[in-house]
Amino acid sequence: MPEISGRQQTRIDPVPAWTVHTDAPLKGMALAREAGTILAWDERGQLYLLDLLGNHRSVSRAPDRVITGAISDNGAFIALLGEGSRLWFLGADLDMIADRQAPPDATNLAIDPHGRYLAVGSRLSMIQFYNRHGKQAGRLETRHAMAHLVFVPDRPFLLGAATYGMLVGIDLEPGATAGKLAAEVAWEESLMSNVGRLTTTGDGGMILASCFTYGIQRFDIRGGNEGAYHLGGTAAHAVPDFAGRMIAVSTLEGELAVLSSSGGVRWKTMLSRPAIALEADPLGRYLIHGHATGEIVRLDLYGGSRTTPRTAPESKAASPRPGASSMRAPAWSLPVASTDEQAESAVLTVLDDPARIGLMTNSNRLQIFSAQGENLGQSPELLGFGRVLRNAPGWIAAATDRHVMLYDARRSKAQRVDLSLVEITHLAIDPDSYGLGVVQERDRIGRATLSGRWIWKRELASSVEDFAIRSDGFTAVTTTDGRLDVFDPAGEPVGGEPGNPSDPLLLIEAPDGSPSQVAWVTLARRAQVLRGHDRKGKVHWQSPIPWEGWQLHRLGSIAMVAAPDGRTMAFDGAGHLRGQSRASDIPHDVFGAGPHEGQAWRVSRQGVHLICTDLSGRVNWRAVADQPLGPVAIGRTGVAALIGRSLAWFPTLETES
Repeated sequence: MPEISGRQQTRIDPVPAWTVHTDAPLKGMALAREAGTILAWDERGQLYLLDLLGNHRSVSRAPDRVITGAISDNGAFIALLGEGSRLWFLGADLDMIADRQAPPDATNLAIDPHGRYLAVGSRLSMIQFYNRHGKQAGRLETRHAMAHLVFVPDRPFLLGAATYGMLVGIDLEPGATAGKLAAEVAWEESLMSNVGRLTTTGDGGMILASCFTYGIQRFDIRGGNEGAYHLGGTAAHAVPDFAGRMIAVSTLEGELAVLSSSGGVRWKTMLSRPAIALEADPLGRYLIHGHATGEIVRLDLYGGSRTTPRTAPESKAASPRPGASSMRAPAWSLPVASTDEQAESAVLTVLDDPARIGLMTNSNRLQIFSAQGENLGQSPELLGFGRVLRNAPGWIAAATDRHVMLYDARRSKAQRVDLSLVEITHLAIDPDSYGLGVVQERDRIGRATLSGRWIWKRELASSVEDFAIRSDGFTAVTTTDGRLDVFDPAGEPVGGEPGNPSDPLLLIEAPDGSPSQVAWVTLARRAQVLRGHDRKGKVHWQSPIPWEGWQLHRLGSIAMVAAPDGRTMAFDGAGHLRGQSRASDIPHDVFGAGPHEGQAWRVSRQGVHLICTDLSGRVNWRAVADQPLGPVAIGRTGVAALIGRSLAWFPTLETES
């Protein structure tokens, strides 16, 4: 057991020793009591091994998102249950030992203290045993599905609890062949409540079932009920020390308490937010609690003379980004909305050259801010309904369904485009070369100058699905009858491709750096095909997509396809796959070009979390908001977000660019 400074006392005087933040929201945590190692995993599948001083011993990434995990008391064996019904066996430094198919409907697991065997519980009322090398070592069928499993440290005995209605004790013996286990139910005890967690002391003499509103039910090693502890809250975690002299308890209401073995409250406090994970030192000297917001905190129960907490240093050897923390606060935040409704309905854009943030609320005025947080002014009100923002190098366009306003960022000047417009449905801008491309009432397309003169206008036979322009003056549209049509700078049709009326195409201009023959990229969603087209619309290449993509983005030098469940694939202009990401199941992710060429960023709003990742899922940074998260926009220079009624700016750091 690693030594910890500080003289043990009888009077509890807790002091936070350190706080460590995970890159993404914390999903779970476990403690190797003998090795003094903390295992943690976050919602993006990042794995962390911390020592008792809060230093990173190792950081790795799981093959997929982690459902639950466990670590042996000696720290030599780690097991993870992952999405896709996978079971990963890891060594002491997060090195992969084996990757196995988990039992059907597996939900939980436990490792014996010596790191020899793993028990996996499933909804099929079965416990499957494995040795540390991933080989099956036996199985046991139970009357109810076990939702919680825990080994008793000093004897071959396994405890299990169903989600509702039963607690079981299981005898373990060597099997008929080497490396196998024989398991037999020794006793069953009925429960009258749900169980949130099951823990035990070293000898099994105190078994604690956290039963929410029914308090903490206590049992002995033979299954005898010895009573209950009640704190007045909803008990979610009750963890004893090894000898059972102290019990740490956390509630869903956010209370954290320390009880004596007889149930007396020795100390109690209210945390800023409820703990989702709680562990106790086997000698009763400290607690470790984790929160969904990503904080892992060690609380020394006998703080002595230390009165100020410290933040654990980042380990340069272990951190994927040496010397950097994933937690981020905005560089600045300014109030921009007078009501919550105004904030929720706002639209944002980020211009990179020069760095500007454009904001438009239901006041229908374009507001401009510098990257330093200076309010550069606002445009006159635009009449009409709806709000659209577009940007091109040096310019921001704001539009309603009837009017367009252009902001010249280099000259800091706004001008209204003098055009008579009706029901704008699509808008594209390139003021330095093309001018404006506008679609009205879904079937009337045109190109105009900045001064408000139409270069050409045309009415189409079908409604426009998507719309793109090029700096050489060419225009492409996809229509609801499945066609791709291309027009030259004077508005004359020059080519296109017929399509499937049941599968209208998404369309973008070809990414930067595309082959000279490629001008447009389309996505057939139901057909699951991405195509590159020449300037006149002829197919130059095509790449299959293994799922239905419902978004197509042009992000610098890549074309990115995104599915509703968050899966993405990134292609270059030649149709070659450059990266992909797994499902996130978080709706309304926002995508943008990263600071490096060929890099894409994803920003997710997950509860109070604003999380910026690359397409591989690696977290660039994370912020915890104290107000509801609203619209988000991404640029190479940073990320703008509405947090409550304020505009917040998260600039790209030098280490990211």
